[in-house]
Amino acid sequence: MTRRGGLYLHVPFCGAICSYCHFARTADHDLALRQRTVRALISEFEIRRRSCSLLQTGGCSLATVYIGGGTPSLLGRDLMAELLTGTVGTLPTTTDLELTAEANPESLSPDLAAAWRDLGINRISLGVQSLDPRVLKLLGRRCDPATARVALDTACKTFSRVSADWILGPGLQRHQLLAELDEAIDGGVEHISLYILELHEGTPLQRAVSAGTLQLLPDQETEDLYLACVDHLAQRGLPQYEVSNFARPGAESRHNQSYWRGVPYLALGPSASGFWGRRRYTNERSIPRYLAQVEAGVIPEEEVDPLDGTARRLEAMVLPLRTVEGVLLKDLPPQSLDLAQGEREGLWTVADGRLRLTARGFLRIDTVESRLAACVG
Repeated sequence: MTRRGGLYLHVPFCGAICSYCHFARTADHDLALRQRTVRALISEFEIRRRSCSLLQTGGCSLATVYIGGGTPSLLGRDLMAELLTGTVGTLPTTTDLELTAEANPESLSPDLAAAWRDLGINRISLGVQSLDPRVLKLLGRRCDPATARVALDTACKTFSRVSADWILGPGLQRHQLLAELDEAIDGGVEHISLYILELHEGTPLQRAVSAGTLQLLPDQETEDLYLACVDHLAQRGLPQYEVSNFARPGAESRHNQSYWRGVPYLALGPSASGFWGRRRYTNERSIPRYLAQVEAGVIPEEEVDPLDGTARRLEAMVLPLRTVEGVLLKDLPPQSLDLAQGEREGLWTVADGRLRLTARGFLRIDTVESRLAACVG
């Protein structure tokens, strides 16, 4: 029986660096560097395939592909075609392949969207983040609301499946945010990713907060805003199905879901993290070092977790917790959680042999996971 797997491709190029971003990316690039990097991703794939009999024999069919970044829409048509031909095009795929690419509004033109569709990309994830000019400025985003609206319209007219990202951060007003979500849904967006802004060391946002020139939303205000969005999206037919994701039934990201269900996926590119052969790995984060290693024929891994028995037991608990399906009670260590107390606090429900986090519980998932980790040994 042929196994199903996934593929993640990391494109580390941006037009500008957002104030909050900590991903492996650069705004300092030209066509030559973009070409070199695309060819390095293809080379990394070939290096990994040579050491994997499953990939050599076609024993694994691609069910999902996700091209993230960075800003993959900066590749244009030709480099995207080269990347897909050298990776996805060399492997068997399922008949229902989900092929997602991220794009920023300012770099998604109607011509590029049509070209991507013709290349087989059938789902797009648009990094809107906000339609409020004040919020966009605070986030260091390049596009304005008008550009984002045009891109949303282009995406919904070109692709059958469209996702859009929003960020809960400074400057947000509840009525404005809910109106923006409504606008996206009314335009055809079927999937919303809603992220709470986090501070990361070394980013412009972190420095501004440390200097006192910018204040984040208070925790309680952020929580209230998040819970209001959860309720509102459910009323609009996009219930929450994962910690940060909401979709119409049937429109969930199958690639996202594969992460929490333990489906193997290969990850290529600087800083990309994959799960393959019962091990998790993270590639070299530095773009120059990543390129040098791949061009020398070396697998560019920076960290590897072989997933021993303890790690596998922990993953069997924490991965399902990130979805509304929840975790089987039998998989939880005895007395690891006070089930009755958590229900009273509205953090989870217990029914049908499962513990399922509520929207409020998802906000505290790190604490829940830490308690479980402390009981696994």
